[in-house]
Amino acid sequence: MTMKTVDVAKSLGIHPSTVLKWVKMADIELERNESGHCEFTEENVEALKNFQKNRNRQAVVKVVEKVVEKEEVVISDERAQDMQKQLDQLFLRLIENEKRTEEKAGEVVTFQILEHRSEIDRLNKAITKLENRVVELESQLKSEDSLKGKKPVPRWRSFLTGIFSY
Repeated sequence: MTMKTVDVAKSLGIHPSTVLKWVKMADIELERNESGHCEFTEENVEALKNFQKNRNRQAVVKVVEKVVEKEEVVISDERAQDMQKQLDQLFLRLIENEKRTEEKAGEVVTFQILEHRSEIDRLNKAITKLENRVVELESQLKSEDSLKGKKPVPRWRSFLTGIFSY
Protein backbone atom coordinates (compact mmCIF):
# COMPACT_ATOMS: atom_id res chain seq x y z
CA MET A 1 0.00 0.00 0.00
CA THR A 2 1.36 3.47 -0.94
CA MET A 3 0.63 6.80 0.66
CA LYS A 4 0.79 10.37 -0.60
CA THR A 5 2.96 13.09 0.98
CA VAL A 6 -0.05 14.73 2.64
CA ASP A 7 -1.12 11.44 4.28
CA VAL A 8 2.38 10.77 5.61
CA ALA A 9 2.57 14.35 6.95
CA LYS A 10 -0.74 13.87 8.81
CA SER A 11 0.42 10.58 10.33
CA LEU A 12 3.69 12.20 11.54
CA GLY A 13 2.02 15.43 12.61
CA ILE A 14 4.21 17.66 10.46
CA HIS A 15 3.90 19.82 7.36
CA PRO A 16 4.16 18.13 3.93
CA SER A 17 7.18 20.26 2.93
CA THR A 18 8.93 19.06 6.10
CA VAL A 19 8.29 15.46 5.02
CA LEU A 20 10.08 16.18 1.72
CA LYS A 21 13.00 17.85 3.52
CA TRP A 22 13.38 14.87 5.84
CA VAL A 23 13.32 12.51 2.87
CA LYS A 24 16.28 14.41 1.43
CA MET A 25 18.08 14.56 4.78
CA ALA A 26 17.55 10.84 5.54
CA ASP A 27 18.38 9.95 1.93
CA ILE A 28 15.24 7.83 1.50
CA GLU A 29 14.51 6.66 -2.03
CA LEU A 30 10.89 7.15 -3.07
CA GLU A 31 8.85 5.98 -5.99
CA ARG A 32 7.01 8.50 -8.11
CA ASN A 33 3.67 8.06 -9.80
CA GLU A 34 2.75 9.06 -13.36
CA SER A 35 2.09 12.67 -12.23
CA GLY A 36 5.54 12.94 -10.59
CA HIS A 37 4.19 12.89 -7.04
CA CYS A 38 6.01 10.94 -4.33
CA GLU A 39 4.53 7.63 -3.17
CA PHE A 40 5.54 6.35 0.24
CA THR A 41 5.66 2.67 1.16
CA GLU A 42 5.30 1.31 4.69
CA GLU A 43 9.08 1.01 4.88
CA ASN A 44 9.49 4.67 3.89
CA VAL A 45 7.01 5.77 6.55
CA GLU A 46 8.84 3.71 9.21
CA ALA A 47 12.15 5.26 8.13
CA LEU A 48 10.63 8.74 8.53
CA LYS A 49 9.23 7.82 11.97
CA ASN A 50 12.72 6.68 13.04
CA PHE A 51 14.17 9.88 11.64
CA GLN A 52 11.61 11.89 13.63
CA LYS A 53 12.50 10.02 16.86
CA ASN A 54 16.19 10.66 16.25
CA ARG A 55 15.50 14.36 15.66
CA ASN A 56 13.57 14.50 18.94
CA ARG A 57 16.47 12.81 20.71
CA GLN A 58 18.88 15.27 19.13
CA ALA A 59 16.72 18.13 20.38
CA VAL A 60 16.84 16.70 23.91
CA VAL A 61 20.61 16.28 23.64
CA LYS A 62 20.92 19.92 22.53
CA VAL A 63 18.84 21.06 25.50
CA VAL A 64 21.03 19.02 27.85
CA GLU A 65 24.16 20.45 26.23
CA LYS A 66 22.83 23.98 26.74
CA VAL A 67 22.14 23.22 30.42
CA VAL A 68 25.67 21.87 30.81
CA GLU A 69 27.03 24.97 29.08
CA LYS A 70 25.09 27.17 31.50
CA GLU A 71 26.64 25.31 34.43
CA GLU A 72 30.05 25.84 32.89
CA VAL A 73 29.20 29.50 32.49
CA VAL A 74 28.32 29.68 36.17
CA ILE A 75 31.62 28.01 37.06
CA SER A 76 33.53 30.32 34.76
CA ASP A 77 31.58 33.31 36.07
CA GLU A 78 34.26 33.75 38.75
CA ARG A 79 36.86 33.86 36.00
CA ALA A 80 34.77 36.40 34.16
CA GLN A 81 34.60 38.54 37.28
CA ASP A 82 38.38 38.33 37.68
CA MET A 83 38.81 39.26 34.05
CA GLN A 84 36.37 42.13 34.46
CA LYS A 85 38.36 43.43 37.44
CA GLN A 86 41.55 43.22 35.40
CA LEU A 87 39.88 45.03 32.52
CA ASP A 88 38.68 47.74 34.90
CA GLN A 89 42.21 48.13 36.27
CA LEU A 90 43.64 48.36 32.76
CA PHE A 91 41.00 50.90 31.84
CA LEU A 92 41.89 53.04 34.88
CA ARG A 93 45.58 52.82 33.99
CA LEU A 94 44.76 53.84 30.45
CA ILE A 95 42.85 56.87 31.71
CA GLU A 96 45.78 57.81 33.99
CA ASN A 97 48.22 57.52 31.10
CA GLU A 98 46.01 59.71 28.93
CA LYS A 99 45.90 62.35 31.70
CA ARG A 100 49.68 62.23 32.07
CA THR A 101 50.11 62.58 28.33
CA GLU A 102 47.79 65.58 28.28
CA GLU A 103 49.69 67.16 31.20
CA LYS A 104 53.02 66.62 29.45
CA ALA A 105 51.63 68.07 26.24
CA GLY A 106 50.32 71.05 28.22
CA GLU A 107 53.72 71.56 29.84
CA VAL A 108 55.44 71.44 26.46
CA VAL A 109 52.99 73.96 25.02
CA THR A 110 53.42 76.23 28.04
CA PHE A 111 57.20 76.07 27.67
CA GLN A 112 56.94 76.85 23.96
CA ILE A 113 54.64 79.79 24.69
CA LEU A 114 57.13 81.18 27.21
CA GLU A 115 59.95 80.77 24.69
CA HIS A 116 57.89 82.54 22.05
CA ARG A 117 57.00 85.31 24.49
CA SER A 118 60.67 85.93 25.35
CA GLU A 119 61.55 85.93 21.64
CA ILE A 120 58.75 88.44 20.98
CA ASP A 121 60.01 90.67 23.82
CA ARG A 122 63.55 90.53 22.43
CA LEU A 123 62.31 91.42 18.96
CA ASN A 124 60.19 94.29 20.38
CA LYS A 125 63.27 95.74 22.10
CA ALA A 126 65.25 95.50 18.87
CA ILE A 127 62.43 97.22 16.97
CA THR A 128 62.30 100.01 19.59
CA LYS A 129 66.07 100.55 19.27
CA LEU A 130 65.77 100.63 15.50
CA GLU A 131 62.90 103.15 15.69
CA ASN A 132 64.93 105.39 18.01
CA ARG A 133 67.91 105.15 15.67
CA VAL A 134 65.70 106.02 12.67
CA VAL A 135 64.34 109.07 14.54
CA GLU A 136 67.87 110.15 15.45
CA LEU A 137 69.08 109.73 11.88
CA GLU A 138 66.08 111.66 10.54
CA SER A 139 66.77 114.55 12.91
CA GLN A 140 70.43 114.58 11.86
CA LEU A 141 69.37 114.56 8.23
CA LYS A 142 67.01 117.52 8.82
CA SER A 143 69.71 119.53 10.59
CA GLU A 144 72.11 118.86 7.75
CA ASP A 145 69.45 119.84 5.23
CA SER A 146 68.83 123.10 7.11
CA LEU A 147 72.53 123.85 7.03
CA LYS A 148 72.71 123.05 3.37
CA GLY A 149 69.71 125.27 2.75
CA LYS A 150 71.86 128.29 3.73
CA LYS A 151 74.49 128.11 1.13
CA PRO A 152 77.63 129.88 2.19
CA VAL A 153 78.39 132.86 0.07
CA PRO A 154 81.52 132.34 -1.93
CA ARG A 155 84.45 134.51 -0.79
CA TRP A 156 84.92 136.40 -4.00
CA ARG A 157 81.26 137.54 -3.84
CA SER A 158 81.53 138.80 -0.33
CA PHE A 159 84.73 140.61 -1.30
CA LEU A 160 83.12 142.29 -4.32
CA THR A 161 79.98 143.28 -2.44
CA GLY A 162 82.12 144.74 0.30
CA ILE A 163 84.02 146.89 -2.17
CA PHE A 164 81.01 148.15 -4.12
CA SER A 165 78.75 148.68 -1.14
CA TYR A 166 80.47 151.95 -0.20
